[in-house]
Amino acid sequence: MASSQDIPHAVKGTKIPPLMVADKCHASYKSITKKKKEILFDTTGDRKTNMLLEFLRCQVKTNAKTCKDVEKEYTLCHRSFMGVGSYKGMKHCGERMAELYQCVISSSKSP
Repeated sequence: MASSQDIPHAVKGTKIPPLMVADKCHASYKSITKKKKEILFDTTGDRKTNMLLEFLRCQVKTNAKTCKDVEKEYTLCHRSFMGVGSYKGMKHCGERMAELYQCVISSSKSP
């Protein structure tokens, strides 16, 4: 697990290189690059964050299969947060989202 200083708190969809996007994931990629605003990782359940999550999950299914465990951990956090409002004492899933983002980006880079 990365230290809290290494974990980003937001990303702009336009910062994701188009070359790393799997063919099946272009629709969800377009949805996060449409607006050039930052997507905050700690806004669990927010529309923009959910669009980013949809893109990341698509990438995990197609290109970044090594990130399945990270995606599962995020899903547990998301479900718990949406159900009871916290997960292992955390008030949002930003750290888990950042870990998933970093995993997908690092494993999907073009050779």
